[in-house]
Amino acid sequence: MEASRKFDVVIAGAGPAGLATALFLVKHRPALAGRIVAIEKSAHPRFKVCAGGLIPKTMLALDELGIPLDVPAVEVVRGEASTPVGGVDLSRGGDVLATVIRRDLFDAMLARAASDAGVEIVQRSRVLDVTQDASSVRVDTDQGIFEAQILVGADGSGSRVRRAVFGARKETIGRAMMTDIAVDPERTPEFIEKRYCFDFRCVSRGISGYSWSFPCLIGGAPHLNIGIYDQRPHEFVEAGGEQSRMIAELVAAFPELPLDGLKRHATRWQSFPIRWFDAADSYARGRVILAGDAAGVDPLMGEGISCAFEHGKLAANSICKFLDGDGDALRIYDLTLHEGAVGKKLSKLAFAARHFYSPHHRLFFRVARISRRAREIGVDWYNGARHLDELPTRSLIARWARAVLLREPVR
Repeated sequence: MEASRKFDVVIAGAGPAGLATALFLVKHRPALAGRIVAIEKSAHPRFKVCAGGLIPKTMLALDELGIPLDVPAVEVVRGEASTPVGGVDLSRGGDVLATVIRRDLFDAMLARAASDAGVEIVQRSRVLDVTQDASSVRVDTDQGIFEAQILVGADGSGSRVRRAVFGARKETIGRAMMTDIAVDPERTPEFIEKRYCFDFRCVSRGISGYSWSFPCLIGGAPHLNIGIYDQRPHEFVEAGGEQSRMIAELVAAFPELPLDGLKRHATRWQSFPIRWFDAADSYARGRVILAGDAAGVDPLMGEGISCAFEHGKLAANSICKFLDGDGDALRIYDLTLHEGAVGKKLSKLAFAARHFYSPHHRLFFRVARISRRAREIGVDWYNGARHLDELPTRSLIARWARAVLLREPVR
């Protein structure tokens, strides 16, 4: 029998969720340095299909970990959304709405920080199988066998760990497509005004999602990252094919961009799955827990980087308790992902997705446009600015009432 390498914690996936878990672990328990291994199927820096928007909640997590953002980035301070009932201004008086990075550089930055903290990263290694008993978890990979007290499945929307331990569900997998276009920053509004754009008008034509345009830097050169997200692609089928339909919606959303010519160049488009949060799922089974995209992200917008850090922080806290002998700690992790602040936020976003992407979507978009003050609270809450998303629902309602009914300042 092949000998196995033994650790306290094995993490499948060295993206934001897996590395955040490792970083929070060694931050709170320095003695775990050298006792954690992250298994990555690729090698850093590796290309990652993602728009790369870091909302303020993610920046707060980086600050908490003491990790400065030292990769090229574009700060967005203005936002606009086109909806089936008119335009919406998402700006917050000059506050940063998102910091746009490239995931290959960002994830490599996290990997360096984790390695410096004593986390071993085994690259170009694929998880083949997962088995567990009462005392340990065994992870078979194409680079050998790893054993640990706990396994964290942070290996993305198509998680091998999730399939092996929790079973496969495809109903909660959305789809996104994106491409990058080189632009002149002096003639491109997204750069001139430091803004991003969302377009929800495709909801009226059967897509449960939106198109986006983000300013970004690739190799130091200004580009626009253009993409489209459909939460429920399996519910809409047409003869022209799903990719053609999504590209057509992007062309309609951004007619000023040279997208129409890209229809004939499928290789210029990257398509990727996005697993979104469903309260019916479970995230702990035996000694295995899920985090990040493997667990499920924001159903409304498909944003997952802030979820990755939040899950990582919660996972690290539960793992420390489990290693200290609290046999109930992983069950509590599962409960927290459902009923804690992050679970409640994702549940609210799932509620919003059901309504904004429903046949009655025009009504809900109209309601969203009624009050600028309410919208400002909503943007701050979504972004996790000043940890607003951690407030109890009653406190949010009270803040909304004071702002909208009594016209008090939002801040």
